[in-house]
Amino acid sequence: MDLDEEKKLSVEKENEIDPKKLGRIEKEKKELLVSLAGGDFSTQKAKVAAILNLYPEARNSDITLSLKYWETFQSDIYNESGILPKDLFKLERLHYIVRARAKIQNEYGLFQSDDKVRKHRKKREEVMYDAVLEDVAPRKVVNVYSDETGKNDDFVIVASVWVLTGRAVFTVSQALSEWKKSSLWANREIHFTRFGKKDLDVLKEYLGVIKNNREYLSFKVIAIERSKTRRKIAEVVEKLHEHMLVRGAEHEIQQGRIDLPREIEMTVDDEQSLDSFTLSEMRRRVMADYERSYGGTLKISDIQSSSSRNSPLVQLADLIAGAVNRSLNHTGEKNYKDEMAELVVTTLDIALNEEGIPGLDVSALFRV
Repeated sequence: MDLDEEKKLSVEKENEIDPKKLGRIEKEKKELLVSLAGGDFSTQKAKVAAILNLYPEARNSDITLSLKYWETFQSDIYNESGILPKDLFKLERLHYIVRARAKIQNEYGLFQSDDKVRKHRKKREEVMYDAVLEDVAPRKVVNVYSDETGKNDDFVIVASVWVLTGRAVFTVSQALSEWKKSSLWANREIHFTRFGKKDLDVLKEYLGVIKNNREYLSFKVIAIERSKTRRKIAEVVEKLHEHMLVRGAEHEIQQGRIDLPREIEMTVDDEQSLDSFTLSEMRRRVMADYERSYGGTLKISDIQSSSSRNSPLVQLADLIAGAVNRSLNHTGEKNYKDEMAELVVTTLDIALNEEGIPGLDVSALFRV
């Protein structure tokens, strides 16, 4: 074997993908996407990915990425008018942010920069100076977090939280996570069905955090009486989620709370009965409905599942679903659970009738 052949084999060996490494990359990629879907920003990588997802310009510029990262996740330190020298030590280091960005783009293949930028990144960064300093527009996206309940009761219910801006996903998730750290619920997942008598005061605190951050939140419930349908329960749940997306978007547009064009992304609890095939088919049907009603101005870019364990917004959807389920389905003697359900419904102004609540446009109940 001559020298050239040896070099060629050496290069080919270096370029071979180790199956174990490939498996690790795929696992990390999936975990990252699940974190994004659930609004879980507990890791630096998830925070960087969230900025890349919401701000397409940040994919082309590490300076833009870092500025938006600091502005979003370290707003108590970052000041666009000037950063004190002592605060530079508190801000996340730019090279850590860049390293996470490189891993996300180069290894996971997510949120790619433009082809020209990938080839000449440093040079492009220099010529983008003026654009970097301008206000970078985020994607116009609505995030919907849904949960189902009542599959063995009179009413089958799907409850959802609509977060009307991408930035609000960060704001609400961070507010809930920060509160939870010092609360009595610090080490537990929030589920309405698991509440005990001692949880009432903590629930009031939790709902107070939601109220303080509800400017860009809407709450919607859709329900059907099981006696009025002959469909299998799995199909009923699927159709309720589907109708939620269609009628929920119509409600937001009619009330003037969102304008078009707009994208919608939906996240459901991965413990629900919807598998990946069902979610894909549901997305296709909802997309067709949006196309008929709004042309190309409203799209559903993704429907996926995420564990509620690390998702404050999926847990909020669970809380609302549980409270509404108690209100609509419980017929026995009332106890502390009914008091909690009423507290959730009244504090969040959740409509429990077709007419909704006078003067409010953020809540709706759809009966099928």
